[in-house]
Amino acid sequence: MSLYFIAVVPHKELRQKAKVFSKDFADRFGSIKSFQNFPHITIIKPFHLEGNHENILVDRFSLMKLKTTPFEVFLKNFGCFPNRDKPVIFIKPESSTELQSLYDEVHPMMKFHTYAKIFPHLTVAYKDLSPENFQKAWQEYQTKTFEDSFLVNKICLFKHENKKWNLLKIKYL
Repeated sequence: MSLYFIAVVPHKELRQKAKVFSKDFADRFGSIKSFQNFPHITIIKPFHLEGNHENILVDRFSLMKLKTTPFEVFLKNFGCFPNRDKPVIFIKPESSTELQSLYDEVHPMMKFHTYAKIFPHLTVAYKDLSPENFQKAWQEYQTKTFEDSFLVNKICLFKHENKKWNLLKIKYL
C-alpha cells in the first residue's frame, strides 16, 4: 500500500521564503515536521493505493485533459487551523477560487478520495506544534505580514517513499 497526493508547488524563491518561517517554527516552537517537508498547496489530500494500481494512477494523471489555464496565486499574511490536538499555521492565499476550480476539475478524474471543498494553504507549522506552542506562535504570527505570489502552471503527483515525498509525475496546465 503506497501513499500519494497532488499539489501545486511554488517557485524556488518562494519555497525558500516559506522555509525561513518553518525554520523559525522548528527552532523556537518545536515544530520540526514542517521544516522537514517542502512548501506546497495540496490539491488532492494524501490517499492510499495498492502498489499494483500505481500505473493506473499515473496514466490517469497523465491523460487528464484539463481546461484550467495557468493562473497566479497571491499569498498574503498568515492563518491557522486552531485544532485542539494538532494546530496548523500557514501562509494564506488571498483567494482560493482558482485553486478550488482546479480541484473541482481534477477530483472527478482522480476518484481515490471524497471531499467537496479544499482549504488551500501553504503550511509553515503543523503536526508536532503543541497546543501551548501554537498559542505562543499564533500571538506573534497573526499580526506578521507576508506577501508574494506564484504562477500555477502545473500540478504535481507525489509518492511517499523512504520517509519523504518524491515527485512522481508533472502535469502542465
